[in-house]
Amino acid sequence: MMTLKYNELTGFINAEQPAPVSEVAVIIVGFRNSGDIAACLHALSRATSGPAFDVFICENGGSDAFHRLISDLLDEEGPCRRREPVGIAMDLAAGRFTQVERLGFRTGAPNVWVGCAGDNLGYAGGINAWLFPLGRIDGWRGIWILNPDTEPTELALAALFERAESGRKAMVGCTILDSDESEHIRFRGGLHWQKIAARDVAIGLGERLDVSYDVAPVEQAMDSPSGASMYVTRWCIEAIGPMDESYFLFYEDLDWGIRAKHLGLGYARDSIVIHKRGTTTGSARNAAAIPKLSVYLQHRNGIRFVRRHFPWTLPLRVAMSLFHAVRFLKRQAPRNSWAVIQGVSAGLRGETGRPSWHRENLASVAGAPSEFRPR
Repeated sequence: MMTLKYNELTGFINAEQPAPVSEVAVIIVGFRNSGDIAACLHALSRATSGPAFDVFICENGGSDAFHRLISDLLDEEGPCRRREPVGIAMDLAAGRFTQVERLGFRTGAPNVWVGCAGDNLGYAGGINAWLFPLGRIDGWRGIWILNPDTEPTELALAALFERAESGRKAMVGCTILDSDESEHIRFRGGLHWQKIAARDVAIGLGERLDVSYDVAPVEQAMDSPSGASMYVTRWCIEAIGPMDESYFLFYEDLDWGIRAKHLGLGYARDSIVIHKRGTTTGSARNAAAIPKLSVYLQHRNGIRFVRRHFPWTLPLRVAMSLFHAVRFLKRQAPRNSWAVIQGVSAGLRGETGRPSWHRENLASVAGAPSEFRPR
C-alpha cells in the first residue's frame, strides 16, 4: 500500500518514492537580481565532485521579477532548462509561494526549484520558505545557503560537506574572496563577536590567501559562518530550529550561528567562494548612497541581537551605534545618521520584522546580512 506524508506547506508527498531531494539543498534568496543568480548557477553547474545537490530559489521581488528570473535562467546562455513538475507536490495555497517552477541544469542531474514569494519575506523568511517543506522530506543531509551574488569554485561544496561529515560540525564556513583575482581574504570561516566592543568582525579579513595558518584557532574563534555562504547540517536544524525571521534582514545569520556554536562550528579552508560585494546588500563606498533601510535595520537588529545573547553589553552597543551616527554626519550623510538613531530607538522599543514604515523597493538590501554591518 502506498503511504503519504502530509505537509501543511507542500501538500502530500509520496513516502514510498525515492527521496526527491539530493544530499544537499542549495538555498538562494533573491530580489530582482536575476543576472547574479544566473551567474551563481553557472558556477554551481561546474562542480566537479562532492555530494549531489538540488537548488531552491526564493524570489522575493514579486511576480514580474519571478518571470524575469525564469526567462534569464532559460535563456540561450542561461544555466537551466525546463523540466516536468514532478517529484514534489506543491500545495501553493497553503504555502508561502504563489508560483513554483521546476527547472534543471543544462548538464547534470540537479533540479532547480524557483518559488515566487507572495510578499517580501526578508532573508530568513526566504530561506525558511523552502526549509520548512524540506523538513518533511527524507534524503538530504544539509543545506548550503548562498548569496545570489556569489560564485563558488568547483570544489567548494565538496569541501564543506566533507568537513561537516568527518568533523561532525553543525555549521561550516568557507573562504570568501571579494573577487576571483583577489589574493586577500574577506572571510576565513566566518564571524567573531567581540563582546567588549559589542560588534562582529570578519575572521581573517585582509590576510593573504596563501598565508599558512592552523584551522583549529579559526574554528575556535568562529561564532557563525558568514551568511554569504553557510553550510548547515540537517541535525543542527532539527536541534536549534530554523533561522529567526524576526530580524527580517541583518544579524539573523550571526544569531543562528551563536545558537549552534555549542554543537560545533567548522571551517573548510579549501571551500572557496567569490563574493561580488554590494550587489545584494546595498554596500556603497559613498556613505550617503547606502540605503536608509540597510542602516536602520543594521542598528535596530544589533540592539536585538545583544539583548538576546549578551544583554550586559547593551550600553556598549548603543554607544557603538551613536558613534556611527556621528561618523555618518562627518561623512556628509545626515539622512543615514538619523537612520541610525531611528534604528536604535526601534531596537530599544522591541520592534521586529519588516518595518511598518517601509513598503518600497527593497532591491538594494535583499541579500545576505553579513556584508554591511558596522565594524
